[in-house]
Amino acid sequence: TQRVVLLEHPLHGRARRAAIRLCSLAALGLLLLGALTYVPPLLVAYRSHGFWLSRSSYAEQPSVRFRHEVLLAALTDSGGGPVGWSSFAAFNRLLGTRLRVPLVSVRK
Repeated sequence: TQRVVLLEHPLHGRARRAAIRLCSLAALGLLLLGALTYVPPLLVAYRSHGFWLSRSSYAEQPSVRFRHEVLLAALTDSGGGPVGWSSFAAFNRLLGTRLRVPLVSVRK
């Protein structure tokens, strides 16, 4: 007859060896790597006063300088074409007979 062996070693020996494998150098390295993945970003966030800004604003003030330049073009009812005036001498020469000079005043 054949003899069948179910357990050759006691179970408490296997359990002790499994516990030793959990504390191996690779397991400790994995634990250290996990800690370095999560802890430094939390420390950086703490040192920089939080994860998000509580209040922030940004505004620009444009530099506006009025150069006193104007170009005026208008249509008349007579159908003779547009009339106009400008502070540019070349445009006034281009208008020719359709140039209309207005009275313009500027307050500073």
